[in-house]
Amino acid sequence: MSRDLTAEEKQKFIELYSVEAICERCGDTDVTVKIWEKYGSDSSKIGGNIGPEGIVGAVIACNKCGHGQTLTRSRILEAG
Repeated sequence: MSRDLTAEEKQKFIELYSVEAICERCGDTDVTVKIWEKYGSDSSKIGGNIGPEGIVGAVIACNKCGHGQTLTRSRILEAG
C-alpha cells in the first residue's frame, strides 16, 4: 500500500533523505510525497516509521506539472 505524507511527515522525510521539496522540472514547491511501506511496518499509519526500516520506496510528485521523482530503495537505505 502507499500513502501521502502529511505536511509534518513531509518535512521529516526531506531532512531524513536529504531531498528537496521542489519539482526538478518546473521548480514549483507544491509537491506531494508518496511512500510505500515495508511489509509489517507501521509506516502506513500517520506518525509511523518513515525511516529506511519502514519504507521500500517513495515518489515526490509535483502538484503543478505532474512530474515525479523516484526515491529508490538503494537511496533510502543510504539514509540508514
